Amino acid sequence: MPLISLKRFWPVLAAASLVCAPVQAASVATDFDNKAAVIFAYFAVGNDDNPSGSVTEEQFAAQIDELSSGGYTVLPLTDVVDAFASGKTLPDRSVAITFDGADKTILTTALPLLEEKKLPFTVFIPADKIGTGTYLSWDDLRKLKRNALVSFGLHPSGYSRLAGSGAEGIKRQINNSIVSIRKELDIDVALLAYPYGEYDTAYEKIVQSMGIKAAFGQQSGVAYAGDDRFALPRFTLTERYGDIERFQMTANALPFPMKDISPADPHLNTLTPAIGFTVSDALSKSLKNLSCFSSSEEKMKLEIMGTRVELRMQNPFSEDRPRINCTLPVAATDGGEPRWRWFGMLYSVPQELLEAAEYMQEKTPTQHAAGASNEISIE
Repeated sequence: MPLISLKRFWPVLAAASLVCAPVQAASVATDFDNKAAVIFAYFAVGNDDNPSGSVTEEQFAAQIDELSSGGYTVLPLTDVVDAFASGKTLPDRSVAITFDGADKTILTTALPLLEEKKLPFTVFIPADKIGTGTYLSWDDLRKLKRNALVSFGLHPSGYSRLAGSGAEGIKRQINNSIVSIRKELDIDVALLAYPYGEYDTAYEKIVQSMGIKAAFGQQSGVAYAGDDRFALPRFTLTERYGDIERFQMTANALPFPMKDISPADPHLNTLTPAIGFTVSDALSKSLKNLSCFSSSEEKMKLEIMGTRVELRMQNPFSEDRPRINCTLPVAATDGGEPRWRWFGMLYSVPQELLEAAEYMQEKTPTQHAAGASNEISIE
């Protein structure tokens, strides 16, 4: 499938743009390029009242047409997770489709197109929300269960933001969904999606301890076999970020293997975290083409020390869900447009930290306007 050369595209849900200047892309392969999959996260389809949580019907139709005709292999999410666990190779441009929140439009709008193209997908269920508002009912979910294309995972039952919460409440919500799904659908589910993509290291350990096989966030990036199985990335799709050019670029992305990622915990205790990661010796030779962006300042300054990359923040984060994204071009073997290695992080910030920063800014506005830094953190 010919790729589209873009001068500008939107890689993140935050208002940070990625401006692609011409680069000499390297063609370095990694051990995980054939053990990787792009996972898409939808929420609703055609919900014009909530464009920030939905794609349009026209966007969805174009995306599904792309997946069915563009040389991709769309796999059940369970097959991707099992391949990661076994070390099995996956076809190039493997993709999985997921839906968070069990919105009614999955049944009314998305299913007919997915059935027509015979594309499998996974629905994550927040048990306490089922049958309320715009959520599917248990009867709806039983109808979906009869379709061989459909599989299920779980959200914690309240579908709420739980990073930084107490362990007992998290365990209770996960168990509520497991028990309710078993009772209503007569199935056991072993895949979890963090509501709103937010988690912390303690939350992740709880999920792992409860028999879950894999868990998924909403940070952008390509999932691969060597990745943290309980914090796998997905590209989220909404009306603003659902154009076909961005979709093609993300669907064709490659994994960006790395280690020693900091901060280790995405639930921050400072607005100016030390962000960095280490890549392989092979990839380090391509780092001159690396670009990183944040939701607070677009392109970030980089310090590259051999295989280690440190991102230097010029401005503190100022929102409760900041993001960073890093991309590295990879030359196409057929001489076409480059593909992109892609790594992203979605952080969550405690409200008291933002309030403390706002207070300090009001107290010393001239100092902040001049770019001085008052370190604010919580322990």
